[in-house]
Amino acid sequence: MNDNQGRQASEENEVVLAESSKVKWSSRKEFIISLLGYSLGLTDIWRVPYLTYRNGGGAFLIPYIFFMLVCGIPLYFLEIMTSQFAGKGTWRVWDFCPLFRGLGITFLIINWIVGTYVMIQKPWIIQYIVASCSTELPWTTCDNEWNTNGCIQSSHYARYLTTNASSIFNYSTEPSTYSAHVTLVTDGGNGSRLVHTSSVEEFWNYKILDLSSGIDDIGRLNWKYILYLLACHVIIWLALVKSVQSIGKIMYVTTISPVVLTLIIWIRALTLPGATSGMVYFITPDFEHLANSRVWIEAAFMAFYTLGPAWGGLAMFGSHNKFSDNCFRDATIGTAMTVCYGLLNGLVIFSVIGVLSNESGIPIDNVITSGGFSLGFIAFPQAITYFPFPQVWAILFFIVLLLPGIDTQAIVMEPVLCVIEEVFPKTIGKRRIPLLTGMTVVTFICGIPLASQAGVYIFQLIDWYTATWSILLIAVTESIIFAWIYGGDRLSRDFFLMIGRPLPMFVRVSTAFITPTILMFLVVVSIFKYKPPTYGSYQYPDYAEGIGWCFALIPIIPSLIYMIWMIKNQNGSLKERFASLLTPSVYWEPSEEKVKHVYRKLEGSYKRSYKRLAKYNLTGLGGCDKFSTEFGGDNSEMDTLHEDIQV
Repeated sequence: MNDNQGRQASEENEVVLAESSKVKWSSRKEFIISLLGYSLGLTDIWRVPYLTYRNGGGAFLIPYIFFMLVCGIPLYFLEIMTSQFAGKGTWRVWDFCPLFRGLGITFLIINWIVGTYVMIQKPWIIQYIVASCSTELPWTTCDNEWNTNGCIQSSHYARYLTTNASSIFNYSTEPSTYSAHVTLVTDGGNGSRLVHTSSVEEFWNYKILDLSSGIDDIGRLNWKYILYLLACHVIIWLALVKSVQSIGKIMYVTTISPVVLTLIIWIRALTLPGATSGMVYFITPDFEHLANSRVWIEAAFMAFYTLGPAWGGLAMFGSHNKFSDNCFRDATIGTAMTVCYGLLNGLVIFSVIGVLSNESGIPIDNVITSGGFSLGFIAFPQAITYFPFPQVWAILFFIVLLLPGIDTQAIVMEPVLCVIEEVFPKTIGKRRIPLLTGMTVVTFICGIPLASQAGVYIFQLIDWYTATWSILLIAVTESIIFAWIYGGDRLSRDFFLMIGRPLPMFVRVSTAFITPTILMFLVVVSIFKYKPPTYGSYQYPDYAEGIGWCFALIPIIPSLIYMIWMIKNQNGSLKERFASLLTPSVYWEPSEEKVKHVYRKLEGSYKRSYKRLAKYNLTGLGGCDKFSTEFGGDNSEMDTLHEDIQV
């Protein structure tokens, strides 16, 4: 042990003690349900259908499913596996490669930023719930105070499109139309024309969002939204008080209920003409779009945004697992169900779009004029109007829509708390309630600007930059660390100690070769293909682009600074410092006491050879087959050990 490690021994012993008493999931079922809650949120309601809608229907699904299964599952599994192996959370799990421990800070920042801005979606949904208590759903009529002269009742909108098709094809939402007092826009050089929109879209734009003219026009704060934000933060506070003990329980309701109601809405949509054609559009690929790099870039962004690797939350989840749990099976189930739920939401939304297309005679790819997350907030309210007693269904739907938003919020904030608790185990780590309270207050205050009339512009700007390039860069970094620095052979050894079998070939090859190559290529291409965000036809000012890039870089910079600090404070030559920091810490070992002596024996005889490592990553030879040599020619001792662990 070098001097630096000696100085940290006291603190590390405290951490080891805390990790040994870490609360475990009450059951494997609870863990899987929580994984689903981690991945299934409001994002799956609108983002997958929207990106499919704008990228040629089923053509988008091919790269999306590819990235989810080929690149997503391996990292998803390895993040859970390493934290489960050592019983360490989002910060301490990096003991297996201390140089990159600063990624824990990156995870803290990303999750906190996301947890701050996505919170505004809850007040929007609550406002829909309140509006649904009316005798007549307000988004079905045009005689409300927020409606413009160009409003057309949703029940008549399809008929209007049939007779005025050109207006929908030429439609563009100019910044001025976001004011309820202006309904005329310039039509080329031919004067002005009245912009016609459905009552559903006007309710969303002018009542729920209460849009200003742009991001530099903050407008007024919505005091109701501020109160809703406060109430939601209190609920999240209660959900996080006991960490996974409380999170696991609420997931049963917040994860399963949305799936059930979505199925009911889908069944109703299927009874209407045109639903089938909408679903066919959703699943039928236009292969010409696959030649467009944007389709692949957005599919990669979406896969990692939805599934959740490279966010840090999975390490928090895995640290509460039992040592011998089959985390590969759990990761595969979680990924498969996440893909299925995203596809289900797409089928539901496109069945509604198909109904609208059938009623109007307008092609499916021109029915919806709003983009982005507006697709879900317009299509689903429209679908509800087809039900008998729509008010009842609307209330139920938006309550259930609120639930995955709440559980996602809790899961996003838990890694933030986990990092802080592991960084300061002696002080803050033992005072969860004060830490949680302080974090809740800060998050609430920082989210107040999103309750303004410019809230949606702020929301989209942050969303556009925060969870895109930085996530893919982290994914590339993690794959290199797992496969080439810690080593695929070590991972296979650790997995063998846990489960009794080597690392799956699919995980080994993807992590070492496929994931880093493809994702790095997409990162480079996406930077050159980059286009600033828009809302309708609203163009963000130049300074907003600079702010956006700050949000993209802020999570990455602290980890680089921490890396430099680690190198500076290490002893020896520069080469020796790197060698030490790229080697597992003396505190990196299995959480299961019965396995520690085996691990130490194997790690003590481990010799790094990149030639052998490359051969193993490619072929699987030279890895776990060494166990027979270490234990006298057979694996009997290992078999006995695994039986003992299971008991």
